[in-house]
Amino acid sequence: MSVEVRCLELLSLAHGTSEMKRIGVDPVGAALMAPKQFHYNLLLKAITPPQANILKQEILAIGGEAAVSKGVAACRVKVTDVLVSGTLKELRLLVKKLRAQPYGLKEVSASIEEVIKKTQKEGTIFKGSSFLWNFNSPRDIRIMGVLNITPDSFSSDGALYKDIDKTVLRAEEMVRDGADIIDVGGESTRPGAEPVSEAEEIKRVLPVIRALKKKGILVSVDTTKASVARVSIDEGVDVINDISAMEGDKDMAGLIKDCTVGVVLMHSRGMPKTMQADTNYTDIVGEVFSYLNERINFTEELGIEKSRIAIDPGIGFGKSTEGNLEILRRLKEFSSIGSPLLIGTSRKSFIGNITGVKDARQRLSGTIASISLALGAGARIIRVHDVLEAREALSVAGAVLAEKSLTEANQDTGEPEVVL
Repeated sequence: MSVEVRCLELLSLAHGTSEMKRIGVDPVGAALMAPKQFHYNLLLKAITPPQANILKQEILAIGGEAAVSKGVAACRVKVTDVLVSGTLKELRLLVKKLRAQPYGLKEVSASIEEVIKKTQKEGTIFKGSSFLWNFNSPRDIRIMGVLNITPDSFSSDGALYKDIDKTVLRAEEMVRDGADIIDVGGESTRPGAEPVSEAEEIKRVLPVIRALKKKGILVSVDTTKASVARVSIDEGVDVINDISAMEGDKDMAGLIKDCTVGVVLMHSRGMPKTMQADTNYTDIVGEVFSYLNERINFTEELGIEKSRIAIDPGIGFGKSTEGNLEILRRLKEFSSIGSPLLIGTSRKSFIGNITGVKDARQRLSGTIASISLALGAGARIIRVHDVLEAREALSVAGAVLAEKSLTEANQDTGEPEVVL
């Protein structure tokens, strides 16, 4: 008689503990075994040969692995990337061992420990400075409704908003459909779009922001110009969504420092007019990750609280179709930055390139597929045109991904927590 064997998909430490509890494992033993059930691959950048040699020795001694440049052993390279592989238990032990080592490995240890905390299977609960960035569970999300006030919107919806009444009605409709915030844009960011003047952009967005704030609606403004951001903040806007990550206008960072609004920092190669001229990357995920991480470090050094910042890898901004797909496939890697992740795939051309749908307004199915997968990979803010359909799809995707019953099964049981 054959024995039934099943490969388990353990979703988190809580899930692993729940499975062992069902079997009848001793609670202390379950707490000890759970960290052994999850394997991680960590990429460490610019490690010196002395650091790499000690790191490799220590992780090998506890059962893990470290891949380094072949010139490290003889110190023939100045620095190397290191790919560290191990279970959660092994990595926690590595952190402890590195704390006592020389050559700056105590600092390396602290960085590894921080990333482990951010990327554990339970997910991260972000606590920001406002409702928008204040998440209460690993699957809590925010939906950002797109409101373009441009005659050349890539989705061809700009022409719908020639008067303030229609604009406000559309915004109110999106809020009823489930939008948490309305993203107002007065300058098209479609590929090849021409820039508009500060005066024209302010003329487009300011009346809309005033009207929406009078209605009590949360508003973000999609702009790279500090002057537009300044007047928007004066009118009570809640978030500045800057596709240049505060590099497009030298005055933007100082403005943000002196206020309390939330900020979205996005990766883009160049501005809309030229961003699709070069979409080749040696390592697209690595380059986008490093850029966003650097911009987060910049804001913190400037004195802008990290709790106010969300990040956006910039789907469609200076990326090819394959580049966009690679980012979406590996979206979980961005969780290591430790900021809420915004994803905007709605109606974009890469969807049309895959499906053959040329009319941007007819790309709803592809949008739904991409945002549902993004939710599963850790996205917390979803920027869309079709709010009702997105909300319904994300509700289903969130229900599939939820582990509420597993978590509750391990609460109030008196089981000890063993920290390794």
